[in-house]
Amino acid sequence: MKFLKALTACALVMPLATQAAETVTIEVGYSPGGSYDAIARLVADHLGDHLDGHPTVVVENVPGAGSLKLAKMVIQDGSGARIATVSSALALRPIFEPDETDFDPRKAQYLASLSNGASYCVAHPDSGITSLQEFLDDPDAKAGASGKGSTTYTYPAAIKAALGGKFQVVTGFKGGAEIGLAMERGEIQVRCGIGQASLQPGTPGEGFVVIAELSPEPRHEFEGVDFALDFAPSENREALKLVFSSGAVHHPFLVGPDVPAERVEELRAAFTALAEDPAFLADDETRRTFTHITPGAEVEALIDGFLAAPEAVQAQARAFVE
Repeated sequence: MKFLKALTACALVMPLATQAAETVTIEVGYSPGGSYDAIARLVADHLGDHLDGHPTVVVENVPGAGSLKLAKMVIQDGSGARIATVSSALALRPIFEPDETDFDPRKAQYLASLSNGASYCVAHPDSGITSLQEFLDDPDAKAGASGKGSTTYTYPAAIKAALGGKFQVVTGFKGGAEIGLAMERGEIQVRCGIGQASLQPGTPGEGFVVIAELSPEPRHEFEGVDFALDFAPSENREALKLVFSSGAVHHPFLVGPDVPAERVEELRAAFTALAEDPAFLADDETRRTFTHITPGAEVEALIDGFLAAPEAVQAQARAFVE
C-alpha cells in the first residue's frame, strides 16, 4: 500500500515537471493585494523558466485564518501536488500551539523563503501615533491582524505582552490589503508585521508612519525608527527574539510531505536559480519586492533551530501570543 500511495503521488506530481502543456499552481494563503500575493506573482512569472518543460505557473488565493487554512490543506493533500506560500509565523506553531497537530512545519518540505529582513509596525498618518511608545500607551489604538497564525497577530500580541502595551489587537482580516483599507477608513490605526518591500516609494504602504522595527537584531533599513527590543525588559528579550525570529524565513514556499524527493529537488533548484536569473532580478527591482532567496534546506534548518529554543523561552513566547 505504501508503494502504491507513493506511486500515485508521483503520477500526480511529476507531469508538472515534464509536460510543457501542464500548469503549476502557486497557492497564496492571503487575499490579493498584499506582499505574499505580490511575491507569489513575481515568482510565477519566472519559475517555469527553470522547470523541465517550462510549464505555465499561475497564482490562486486561498485566504483564511492568517494562512493556516492553506497550510493545513498542504499537509493533508495526499497528492502533494500544490505549492503554497503561507505565514512565516506558522514555523513557530509547535511553540505557540503545542496541542494543535493540524499543521506541523516539520512535516512540510520547504522550497525556499523569499525574504529575511526586519518587519515593522506602521501607523496611519491620521492616527496621531508617531512612535512605538505612543502606540504602547494608547488604549484606544487598534492593530489589525488576519489571524492568530499570522505575524500580523503574533508580533503586536507579543509586543503588547512583553512591553506592557495598552492597545488592542483586532483579528479577522483576510490579508494585508484589507488591513490597509481599514487603516485608511480609520477603523484601525496600526499594522505590524509589514516588510520593507511594502514601505518603499511607489507602494501602497509608503504613506504610513514607520513606528517600530521588529527583528532579533537591528537592521536599520529605515532611519530613526524605534527598535522594539530596546524597549523590552531584560527578562523578556529572549522570548521576544524568538517571536521575531520567523522573519528570517519570511514568505516561505512549501509543499506537502508526500511530494517525491526528486520533485522537491527540482523545485528547490528552480527557486535557487531565480537568485541569479537576470530577468527575475530586473523584475524584482522594477516591482520593488526586495526579495532575498534562502534555499529550502536552510529554511528547514532555521526552523529546527527555532523549535530547539530552551523550554522556558518557548513557554514565555507562547504566553506572549495567547
